[in-house]
Amino acid sequence: MRVLITGAAGFLGTECVKQFKARGHDVATTDRTGAVDIPGDLANEAFTASLPDVDVVVNCAAVQYVTKGVPLIFRKSFFERNNVHAAKNLAERYRTQGARFVHVGTSMMYRQTGQETYAIQSSMGGEGVYSRSKLAAQRFIDTIPGAATIIPCIIGGEGREGLFRGFVNMMTKFGFVAFPGRGEHKIHMVHVIDVASLIYRVAETRASGFFNAADPEPLSIRQWIDEIAAELRVEHVRKVSIPLLPVKWLSTIAGYRLLAREQLLMLELQHVLSIDESLAIGWRPQFSNARIARDIAVHINRSGAERPGLSRSK
Repeated sequence: MRVLITGAAGFLGTECVKQFKARGHDVATTDRTGAVDIPGDLANEAFTASLPDVDVVVNCAAVQYVTKGVPLIFRKSFFERNNVHAAKNLAERYRTQGARFVHVGTSMMYRQTGQETYAIQSSMGGEGVYSRSKLAAQRFIDTIPGAATIIPCIIGGEGREGLFRGFVNMMTKFGFVAFPGRGEHKIHMVHVIDVASLIYRVAETRASGFFNAADPEPLSIRQWIDEIAAELRVEHVRKVSIPLLPVKWLSTIAGYRLLAREQLLMLELQHVLSIDESLAIGWRPQFSNARIARDIAVHINRSGAERPGLSRSK
């Protein structure tokens, strides 16, 4: 197959490139920066119109809160340009070309209610500027015949750190971990390798519609801490729960720049995905949530130990 991967220099895009090439496919890559075949900006209509005809398009391109260059002001227009306008241009380029189109969304597109699980039939509704931009982008993807959308939860793997770096540093230096909220509800993660393998499976089977991406046995924040402590052999870690309400107030006053609206909701409510549709097409995730937490912790601890002044695990 001739495959075009957008956002190919990013965390997920890089893994998709590896997996499609490993199976012998002819892969073309594009991104705004990085070592790609076709550098350019998908929000530029002329650039996107110049992209090649292919058999499969895998759209990993998107900006998130952790993306470098997210402005302090005018964030809404930044997300609209890079997520919504880019999706619109891609839809116009490939709507009639006949390529299979696989798009990457986010589980924060689901309306956050704290329900037991979010299935592809669950209601959607963006809660912050990022998730609202992804929902707006999805409306353009829906105009592409036979398109598929992968909906991943928190994507982990070596190179993704988030809260985990703080957990590892506090644990190894001070023997305690502080976190906002009670930390008792389950929050789903998925390994980047498993997301890329689901994307490949969807493309291979010509599947369409929505497919959740999550690895088995979701854990709570408290359970993440236990797994990390066990992996790093740190004994007697004290868990310190910070009341969430003041954190929410401060974040609101700061325009959700301290923590995004979506992040606050995840700290407050259960976030677990049903993967029935993904399993039905033959996808089999390899990593448990415990394994993801442990592997990230090992990576952080190893990289931290290589820096002067940072301690190794006990």
